[in-house]
Amino acid sequence: MTYEEDDDLNSTLIPYPYIAIPPPTQQPSNLELFLSLLHLVCLTSSLCGNVSQLVLQLYTRRLRDSTHVQKFLAFFFIINAFVSLGTPWMIVETLVRHWTFGPNACKVYQATAQVGRTVLPYIIVALYVITSISINPSRKCSMRQSFTSMIFVIIFALLVLFIIIPVIGSSTLVPQIHGNHLPGELYSVMFESFFCVIPFSEEVYTDGVALLVDVIVPLILCIICAIRLKTAPKGSNSQMSTDSMNYYLIWISVIHFSTSFWYYFSTETKLWIFYFIPSPMDYRDILCLLPYLSSSLTWYPASDMSAFWSLYEAQSESPQSFHSRNSSRHVRLVVPPSTSALEDGGYSHSYHLPLNSQNTCDV
Repeated sequence: MTYEEDDDLNSTLIPYPYIAIPPPTQQPSNLELFLSLLHLVCLTSSLCGNVSQLVLQLYTRRLRDSTHVQKFLAFFFIINAFVSLGTPWMIVETLVRHWTFGPNACKVYQATAQVGRTVLPYIIVALYVITSISINPSRKCSMRQSFTSMIFVIIFALLVLFIIIPVIGSSTLVPQIHGNHLPGELYSVMFESFFCVIPFSEEVYTDGVALLVDVIVPLILCIICAIRLKTAPKGSNSQMSTDSMNYYLIWISVIHFSTSFWYYFSTETKLWIFYFIPSPMDYRDILCLLPYLSSSLTWYPASDMSAFWSLYEAQSESPQSFHSRNSSRHVRLVVPPSTSALEDGGYSHSYHLPLNSQNTCDV
């Protein structure tokens, strides 16, 4: 007997009663084990990198800065970490080659994947726009910054409402029947595998619409913002900061869009591009790995951008405000009032001076 997949069983009704059981687990190949290892490396890098940068932002009080750049960077780290949570499901599915979890797990997995495809590119656009506005210290730009941030929050809400929620709601498990062939037209054993699919993406949010919303529009906006940020008139003080911020944002954009646009090609194009992949792997294994690879890499230039912007904010402040914002701890000096206190057991007596600006030092 040979174990083969029969498409006729999935397209027509079987004319006799049967009981379908889960397929037997086979020994993973070396390529499947290597792919699972890559998923595990991406999960570790993404979680450790993004969560550590988020904690660093909280510890160093960068989120208290007057601009909104650090806040959008924090949102970027949160979404990146959330996307990586879909990796464990992909590791198991890569090893056993079918969905072994329930429908709720399918919805959670599709939520992590869709958030990364839809929300992350517009966070990058928001970082471009907010950075270009924040570099200009005028009061008018400060007012525009709050208004622009509110606009992007509304855009994120609309993306969640009209794309992500329908995707999560329509995510379902589709059974696929396999059989062991015997002589004749009967089947001795029926195996039933489940796969996590999104009918909303196949019927409404098609690949063409998704390519336009998730890739083309945000990519064009990023290119326009990068050119304007590069060619905008700048003073000598902001020249280096603008070029550095543009450099970090370009790296984030290149990594994200170079790993995301493959998903929207037609099946025939994907088969033609990834024809070199040996069996039992196929193009879907590579496409499922790319988003996690992006999340495991983009946090690094984003962390450099966060640190550089924190230094830029500190240098842009007046000396008085910079001094008061960073001097959060004081040390009380213990000084004897006279040299007689140091004589004959003077070390056992301590004299505390009043805690004022003359008797404290900042650390």
